[in-house]
Amino acid sequence: MDQKQISREIYRLIVPILLENMLQTLAGLISTAMIGRLLSSDISAQGICLRITDTLWYLYKGLSVGTTVLVSYRYGSGQRGQCRRAVEQAMLCTVPLALVFSAFFFIAPELPLRFFTQDAEIGTKALEFMKIMRLGFPFAALMCINTAAFHGHGNTRTPMMIAVAVNAVNVACGYVFIYGAFGVPAMGVRGAALALVVSQVAGACLGLALLYHPRGLLYGEDAGKRFFVMDWKLAKEVYATGLPVACESIMWQISAILVSKIVLTYGSDCFAAYQLGLQGETIFEMPSVGFSTAATSLASKALGMRDDGLFKAYFRQLIKSASIISLFTSAGLLVTPGFVMRLLTDKPELQAIGAGYLFIMGFMQLPQNLSQVFNGTIRSAGYKNVPMRVVFTGIWIIRIPLILLFAYVLKWDILFVWVAMGLDQFSRCILSGLFYRHKKIGDSVLRLPPQEQEALRA
Repeated sequence: MDQKQISREIYRLIVPILLENMLQTLAGLISTAMIGRLLSSDISAQGICLRITDTLWYLYKGLSVGTTVLVSYRYGSGQRGQCRRAVEQAMLCTVPLALVFSAFFFIAPELPLRFFTQDAEIGTKALEFMKIMRLGFPFAALMCINTAAFHGHGNTRTPMMIAVAVNAVNVACGYVFIYGAFGVPAMGVRGAALALVVSQVAGACLGLALLYHPRGLLYGEDAGKRFFVMDWKLAKEVYATGLPVACESIMWQISAILVSKIVLTYGSDCFAAYQLGLQGETIFEMPSVGFSTAATSLASKALGMRDDGLFKAYFRQLIKSASIISLFTSAGLLVTPGFVMRLLTDKPELQAIGAGYLFIMGFMQLPQNLSQVFNGTIRSAGYKNVPMRVVFTGIWIIRIPLILLFAYVLKWDILFVWVAMGLDQFSRCILSGLFYRHKKIGDSVLRLPPQEQEALRA
């Protein structure tokens, strides 16, 4: 393919993902803004529960990345029949795992919440939120795998349309359940949890219907074979690729939990502002998810086609596109932090703290987006554990030690906690770039680890 065709293919993948994330972010912002009009304790309770459920969500996402890699590789190499089996192995592995977590939160939902706070009011509201959220765990897992199935086939438009429906349900139900309407009593923060679960159920069912409809993406693949038959060898491949990604994401979430606990020591206002700031930041960091998915999918596809030239061309264009888009997202965060916070809350004290967080994160857009391209390409080239090690280094050697130093030893202002997060982002981008250059990942097939070369030859 020439340069124009490569650029067109990249943006054909990225643009629907960006629109999908934009819709999800918009829905999240509307829900956050509705809760942001409640009490600080409501905002903090939701933030605590989302920290916990996000850890599980990223475990599912990790396994879904493994699914995308396997499906993209088989799709690129013409092994269409194995695509459906790879997706079904991911479902058979992920949904039971989600049910285990759901059972745990039915038995002892208060245990993880005690780690965050001893505040009785926040703890009570968080417990109410979590009791509802646990119902949606299996459906959240299915949503991740459904999306991976579409992405692995190079289809990013369908997940975008599903996101439209899911977010419409979330916003509409959120308004009705949080404030009360049409005869439904106002439920406050519990209403936000219920709306999220309803939207997850809708999204999971819609995705399965589109995948397995007689004219759906998976129905015709591997024709004549029974559906959902366990294939342990293929399941092992899903885990071998997905677990390092899941561990990477879980390390990130564990660090986020620790950071949340540290921020809570600065007071509930700081923590509430931090949660609102995270939601505001998602407006501008949406491209990073698109670049990660595109890098993973396209690199795996090029490997399946045995085309190193295409592999390198995809990478160069992704780096160029990520750099250009990062300039715009950085400018947005640096110029409009106060405006974004005013959209999310009417409390001036929260607006001031959150604006400081968003301003610091404005400098992090370029390293964050470049890291996603580096890591997606490195992972697809067979170095599955490298991105996880890079994240481990950035979080546990730079981010957490610096935050502990600033917060507990030097007792500096909350602003320095945000600075420590930024330094972590820079370090991880540098480490990934150095690894890519040192290992000459552009010579993708030749530079695969020995076991991957053997599998590829087979």
